[in-house]
Amino acid sequence: MYSEAQLEEIKKAMASGLTKVRLSSGDELTYRSLAEMKEVVRTIENNLGNKKPRRRMGYAMRVNKGL
Repeated sequence: MYSEAQLEEIKKAMASGLTKVRLSSGDELTYRSLAEMKEVVRTIENNLGNKKPRRRMGYAMRVNKGL
């Protein structure tokens, strides 16, 4: 199970563009891609309850013929 500190370490590595992370516990993690890291971060956040609500993006179009 991951902790908040480990989540922050992974995010910090992602921000630097690194795919290899050495956690404070001494464990070393190597990911295949940044996309894989994003998926892991999303999973950890869901498990820790840090899930940010997604904002819906959309547009409403209203037209009036002026009659």
